[in-house]
Amino acid sequence: MAAEALARLGWASDPFMPVRGSGCPSCGGTGYRGRVALYEVMPLNDQIREMIVTGATAIELKRQAIQSGMVTLRQAGLIHAARGTTSIEEILRVTISD
Repeated sequence: MAAEALARLGWASDPFMPVRGSGCPSCGGTGYRGRVALYEVMPLNDQIREMIVTGATAIELKRQAIQSGMVTLRQAGLIHAARGTTSIEEILRVTISD
């Protein structure tokens, strides 16, 4: 079921019906037109600054940033998939698991 697959990927919002472009000669059969940027930005707060100063690992920093509300690259991709601007398959291809 699509809702279960989305939950395994970390999608916590309401389920959505994934879309897939049908493709055409102009897009080489991919179903994509143009590009969409995915990005992950870690805002610095006092707690993360302190962790950096004390030598926290990248994993520890990322974990704290997520707790503080950071949207990960995969989550950003799932948001685009929910909007219909890309497919889940493409998100899985270009991102790593959180």
